[in-house]
Amino acid sequence: MNAVSRKIHRAFTGGCLLMCICVPQAHAFNVFEFFGDPSQASKWGTSNTVGTPGGVVTWSLMPNGTTLAPGAPDYIHGTSNLTSVFDQVGGQAAAVGWINRAFAAWSSVANISFVQVSDDGTPFNAAYEAAQLIGDIRIGAFQIDGFSGAVGFAPRPNGGTTLEGDIIFNSNNTFGVAAGAEGGLYELYPASNNFFYFNDFPGLVTHEMGHALGLAHSDVPSALMCGFVSAAFDGSQCDYLDPDGDGKATINRIPDADDVAGIQHLYGPAPVPEPGTYALLLAGLALLGVVARRKR
Repeated sequence: MNAVSRKIHRAFTGGCLLMCICVPQAHAFNVFEFFGDPSQASKWGTSNTVGTPGGVVTWSLMPNGTTLAPGAPDYIHGTSNLTSVFDQVGGQAAAVGWINRAFAAWSSVANISFVQVSDDGTPFNAAYEAAQLIGDIRIGAFQIDGFSGAVGFAPRPNGGTTLEGDIIFNSNNTFGVAAGAEGGLYELYPASNNFFYFNDFPGLVTHEMGHALGLAHSDVPSALMCGFVSAAFDGSQCDYLDPDGDGKATINRIPDADDVAGIQHLYGPAPVPEPGTYALLLAGLALLGVVARRKR
């Protein structure tokens, strides 16, 4: 299956899902199964067997000016310009803070961890080469046709290029950070955004990250991964698309029970540190505190 067939996006007109295989009916989440084998799915780690650890997954930010490699999806254009997105949400430090919180939200409930690395500007969708310095998950911002806020690509196997697991924001769109805490309401079409749909950056990046980790859309309206699943559930029922018509949506940046079930289906639950390991960690933190005080 090629990469385009596994692209997912979240837009103000609804999500779009072109390939999704459901897991057993007891759950509403969906993953990208392949070879007709429900025990195998697109995911990170040394094995594509569901329920196995994802290991340490690296991520990176595409430098401004990163180009498109031949064969990139034809609905993506131009060169990457993350600055244009980050400036709308308080600058790069603030944006990276939200990105780190999104990674932490997923790693806190599943057996997978993340570390940021540098990015050499390899073109988006380029073939893999040994000399590349890029993350497994790359984050960029290109012009995307339509009203999508962002596009998240499923992890390998998904086309066999560096596109696998990438997250691309739509530089034609607008973004912000909704005021309030998880579960609170915010205005979807505020005057401050010229009455256009308000893309809550923290919630959007956490949603797209779910796709980059192997989750497709869910048909649970309150789920972080809610989106287009079928003609019967086209995404308009999702909380972030204002199904009750009051012009407000719920702040949703933390995986709910269905999202947690999905990510644990892929990677298993987050490991619990052994008491001895936890004690060593506390001792190490205490020592670092002493060293820090001595440097002042």
